[in-house]
Amino acid sequence: MENDALPLISILVAARNEEANIAACLDALISQDYPKDKFEIWIGDDQSEDNTAAIVMEYAIKYPNVHLFSVEACVLHQKGKSNVLAQLAPQAKGEFLFITDADVTLGPLWLKTMLPYFTPQVGVITGVVATKGNSLFAKLQNAEWLFYMAHGHSNFERGKPVTAVGGNMAVRASAYWLTGGYEQISFSVTEDLELFKEIRKKGFTFHSVFNAESLGFTNPLPSFGALIKQRRRWFTGAMQLPLIFVVSLVFSWSLLLILLIVAVFAWKAALLLFLVKWLMDIGFLIKTYRQLHLKVDAGVWLYWPYSLVFNTLVLALQLMPGAVEWKGRKYEEKYVVADGL
Repeated sequence: MENDALPLISILVAARNEEANIAACLDALISQDYPKDKFEIWIGDDQSEDNTAAIVMEYAIKYPNVHLFSVEACVLHQKGKSNVLAQLAPQAKGEFLFITDADVTLGPLWLKTMLPYFTPQVGVITGVVATKGNSLFAKLQNAEWLFYMAHGHSNFERGKPVTAVGGNMAVRASAYWLTGGYEQISFSVTEDLELFKEIRKKGFTFHSVFNAESLGFTNPLPSFGALIKQRRRWFTGAMQLPLIFVVSLVFSWSLLLILLIVAVFAWKAALLLFLVKWLMDIGFLIKTYRQLHLKVDAGVWLYWPYSLVFNTLVLALQLMPGAVEWKGRKYEEKYVVADGL
């Protein structure tokens, strides 16, 4: 399309205590290969206790399409990121709302890669996010991220879309407002899943973009404790998927216990199952990494034994009482398994 015919895009970013990441996020967004007068960036500062707002303001002074919005209170029942997005959306003038996180950096072709998939029927699109880092801990986190995102893309290709990725998604503004916006959407710590479901309920379709051009990068979590908190939040969202996906996930997270039980009666069979699954996951991840133009590393080779132990631990901890904690806040949320989409 000629530049004059390109639609206006609004990029929405929720930020809370992101002084270490927000500059890199903004640098990547400002560098988009898209006419500067055709996209605007709205950063919602969610009561940050650091220099996040000051950094954003420096960019807003320098770049006319960068805007800072201070979030001081909650809109109705919303909290956290969904509350920020609920307040940013009315400020946005774009025909499409592109949503990312303050700790994600996206390539210069992000907007141009995602936009063409908005055919008239498509209401929501998701890209993919990888983690960066050279430590083994970071590589294992990246393998886990991409394993689940690649399976999500496979489900989309089979006509069974599951969810969008909150750090890399885009919605048609008219579709968003048909849902009533986040003011009318049930609160969830997995706000991307809730928006995805509500837009689809309005009759719009979904598209998953899984390539290097749409790829975003985020930092790995720094500690095992932080990783556990994130996975508990993911688990909460997973329990709201259609029942068939919930059963499948719980089964996969229980495989260590299943293998141990099988080993009591037939250890050779258990060992064979372990090795076969390991090889299958390696093959799947190698294909995924190559599709995204990423280097195959130790995370690919060791993902299966790592996930076998880690997912069992997460499942056990999830059965214990306690709130979901994210960005320094705690959220109570009941598990309600969806009956389908």
